[in-house]
Amino acid sequence: MQEAIMQQIRVYFQEHQWNFDEQENVFLTGVSLEGRTQGAMIQLIVAERALVMLTAPDLEIPEEAFPEIQTFANEINNLINIGCLYLDREQHVIAFRIGTICADTVPTQNQIDDIIGYSVTLIQDTAEAVLNLLEGNASPETAAEQAVQPE
Repeated sequence: MQEAIMQQIRVYFQEHQWNFDEQENVFLTGVSLEGRTQGAMIQLIVAERALVMLTAPDLEIPEEAFPEIQTFANEINNLINIGCLYLDREQHVIAFRIGTICADTVPTQNQIDDIIGYSVTLIQDTAEAVLNLLEGNASPETAAEQAVQPE
């Protein structure tokens, strides 16, 4: 099952002409973002019957902003139905994690596209909201609402 999931991801990246690096059960790639943050890192981790995606914008979070960013992440997690936004204090980034249990089926190309599309859109809107928060233009609560319900 694990190899079948990995093959689906390879096909997805090849069909979309994305450059990627494949390591043991992990795919790494990057994507361009619209707005003030230029890009994001994508990591797809394949387990025997699961697929986990981590997405983080190219945006370093200053340590002094950790309390506000943590509040922001908690607010977003209260507003979204799937996935989890978290502050990686070691890497100084904010990241979005979403996973799917594959049970007895391999995810389709459309399902992979849905996971990637949702994650990239959310992290793009999150990056813009984080910049507004860091610049003092929004509270953590307002920034979270901007990220989840952009205009």
